[in-house]
Amino acid sequence: MRRSLCLAVLALLALPAGGQAAAGKYFAGEAIDGPSADIQRLGDVDVGRDGTGALVYVKRDAGADHVFASRLMEGRWDAPERVDAGLPAAASAPVVAASSNGRLAVAFQNAAGVFAVVRPDAGSAWTAPQPVGPSGRSPAVDMSINGVAYLTWTAPGGSAADVRAARLERTAGAFTALDAPLDIDPASDAGAGDGRSRVAVAADGSALATWGEAGHVFARRLFEYRPSAAPQDLTLPSLGDTPGGLADAPDVGIEDDSSYAWVAFRQTFGGTPRAIARRLVGSQFEGPAVIDGGEASGPPRIDISGRGDGYGAVPGTASNGAFGAALKDDVFNAGVLLGGGFGAAPVPAPVAVYNGDGAIVYVQGEADGTRTVRLRPYDFDLRSRAVTAPGDPVLLSDPALGLPDPGRGLDGAANRAGDLSVAFVQGDGDGRRIVAASFDRAPGSFAGYTTTRWRRSARPALSWGASFELWGALTYRVELDGQALATTGSTKLVPPQPVADGVHRWRVVAMDRRGQETATRIRTLRVDASKPRLTFSTRRRGRALTVTARASDASPFRVASSGVTYLRVDWGDGSRRVTVSGPRARLTHRYGRRGRAGVRVSATDRAGNAVALTRRVRVG
Repeated sequence: MRRSLCLAVLALLALPAGGQAAAGKYFAGEAIDGPSADIQRLGDVDVGRDGTGALVYVKRDAGADHVFASRLMEGRWDAPERVDAGLPAAASAPVVAASSNGRLAVAFQNAAGVFAVVRPDAGSAWTAPQPVGPSGRSPAVDMSINGVAYLTWTAPGGSAADVRAARLERTAGAFTALDAPLDIDPASDAGAGDGRSRVAVAADGSALATWGEAGHVFARRLFEYRPSAAPQDLTLPSLGDTPGGLADAPDVGIEDDSSYAWVAFRQTFGGTPRAIARRLVGSQFEGPAVIDGGEASGPPRIDISGRGDGYGAVPGTASNGAFGAALKDDVFNAGVLLGGGFGAAPVPAPVAVYNGDGAIVYVQGEADGTRTVRLRPYDFDLRSRAVTAPGDPVLLSDPALGLPDPGRGLDGAANRAGDLSVAFVQGDGDGRRIVAASFDRAPGSFAGYTTTRWRRSARPALSWGASFELWGALTYRVELDGQALATTGSTKLVPPQPVADGVHRWRVVAMDRRGQETATRIRTLRVDASKPRLTFSTRRRGRALTVTARASDASPFRVASSGVTYLRVDWGDGSRRVTVSGPRARLTHRYGRRGRAGVRVSATDRAGNAVALTRRVRVG
């Protein structure tokens, strides 16, 4: 879930949005699987920018641990599916990467090595498990917005472990391994223990991999099926006046533009482990940023949006506190304490949204010895140069489902709209569950389109723009004069019943599947479906004829009407018709010869309704 973490958490009741500035709510967690003592551990969560995604976890099946996946479609979690079918050996360490249109890649390990399965798109089935790395372990996977994925893992080498990589093309269903290992020294263990590898893929399909090797942290670019010729050692010789020691536990995030990325890792200085981040610009890494809270730190995690903003989450090992660091304007700022304590491991996880918003979710130890899952939201302000600050804590877990178990996994991800889903394990023994909950943004703002000019139809077609929503289809409720007129899934509506003449007020309310509503501004609808009333008289003198006409557009319902805009007289002898603005006219016409003529007088109102009278007269 490297590129976009999906924030998933549990709660039985709809939860308040806390400090989140965006319109939306936290909603009750739903049990994806369980309760069951067979549930072992949550592996990973990832969500593509279009809102599709998946979570993966380990569950005992027929006496052995296997990998299960639940897909996120239309904002709902599908029934779990076992994805390591046909592999009898126990599986572990599942990871998942998501792109658009339901494209997914899952990797995991078992006694036979590292395997991968792919879901090419939402309408396709999972591929059969593909052996990628014999005897491999510790897989990591990421996928670009265009569907290209890279998988890295630790593999046994001749005399020491190596870090290997494989690439999945954007329309392919199987990974192809790179020929050469990524690590520096074949004689040194690479990717072992806390030096396990991580990988992030940019929009152009290139990637940046990072790993620990011989007490150092390295990073290397990947271009198609070849690693760059210039791997870089990110380990610091010193921090200030304090000499640097061993480094491990790297994490990586990359922008859409592959020229920019960040790597965070843990390194010991004077016996104290600290969290360090370094930025890749082009082909070189810039100087370090300390992103912890000033105390001994656990493995840092970072999440970077495609635009380059992001967040880091660092566990403080001395205080058991969760620290959050904001990345803004290309500066990774020091971490601030968000919560935690009371002996519970906080295992904080960061979430970055494409618009710069974010959140950090963590386990909070409570004074009574219990644990909860909480979230601190970050509201990004593009207009301000101030460091993005965390909002108030939001409670995410429900005590009725048991205590969250931080040792069994906590993870999440976000789509480009900022909808978040977080998953973790809650309960113990037979009551253990894989649970997911959401922050679901309300439908996006939109506007009515129908003109405010007078309409002559009693059933005028109403139209409006589409409201933005990624998690499920919207329903639109059309309201007229404060009353519901009809509902539709379209962005157009012809009223089912005639609308009375007069000036009305209307709006459209977009409703998502959770009942959240966003309305357009109130607009004016003017209806005049009645024809004007018209009278005229004639007076002749020889071959001259005078017509006196009067029209009225007063509504029979005694409401506002559009008003007569013009009168028109056709003298019936082929001469040009005469048009007079307004509701009254007195006109004289001289005929060229004697005889009979059909004089036609018409009146038209501003809505386009017209009435005409014809009278035959003798002239001459």
